[in-house]
Amino acid sequence: MRKIIFLFLTILLFSACAAPAANVSATSTTIPSLEAPTATVTPLPTETPIPPTPTTTYIEKVCSPLDGIELNELTGIITQPYKTPHPKNDDGHHGVDFAFYRFKDLVGIEGIPITASLAGEVVTVLVDKNPYGYAVIIETPLNNLNPDLLAKLKLPEIQPTVVSDPRVNCPSNGELGFTLSESDRSLYLLYGHMKEMPLVKVGDIITCGQQLGYVGNSGQSSNAHLHFEARVGPSGARFESMAYYTVQSTEAERYNYCVWRVSNRFELLDPMILLSVQN
Repeated sequence: MRKIIFLFLTILLFSACAAPAANVSATSTTIPSLEAPTATVTPLPTETPIPPTPTTTYIEKVCSPLDGIELNELTGIITQPYKTPHPKNDDGHHGVDFAFYRFKDLVGIEGIPITASLAGEVVTVLVDKNPYGYAVIIETPLNNLNPDLLAKLKLPEIQPTVVSDPRVNCPSNGELGFTLSESDRSLYLLYGHMKEMPLVKVGDIITCGQQLGYVGNSGQSSNAHLHFEARVGPSGARFESMAYYTVQSTEAERYNYCVWRVSNRFELLDPMILLSVQN
């Protein structure tokens, strides 16, 4: 009986220790991926391109005021040079006169095309007014001129305005029909005694060498010639008209004339300085 019990216990012990292979449940283990995570790239903001600073285009060229006559030939046809007037007076000679009876292959100056010496804007056209006759005034802002050219002009220092001498008989009161700049200054060139109505009008933008009209004998003139005048003053002058020395002139025309010629607001300079800077 003991043998039977011992055998039974032995069989039971071996059955508990030996697990059948079929009953083992294999658990699948997921191995993590070894790939590096994809980085998220945040794009930088696109900067607005800064446009290049435009290069200032300065006026550098000076042209002869007479077609067919070179700048270096002008001194040979001056019939009346510039002469500074006395302060507060309207004497002297405010410009330079060009005339000839024969020059090179040209016979007489009358009818020769008048051309712009500097680029600018037409600001005044005079219609047969005394003393300038048919005339044009062109404004060129000083800021538009090449600094080297500007330095050669040796422009006068700004001077106070003056009250004209009573003998000049300027109107005591008047008002300009335009507003002058308090900061900017311009060079004004006047071309006088034209033969007929100028070929340009107020507001026209003029290039160096562009034709303005023809040499004539209008206004207070005894023979055909070009009266060429240069002044520096506040930017913005727009004289509708100006005249003097005649009973036909209006009070406004005489006032404008005195502001232009006598007040020292528009200071004179010898035009030959401008016409000689490139010789």
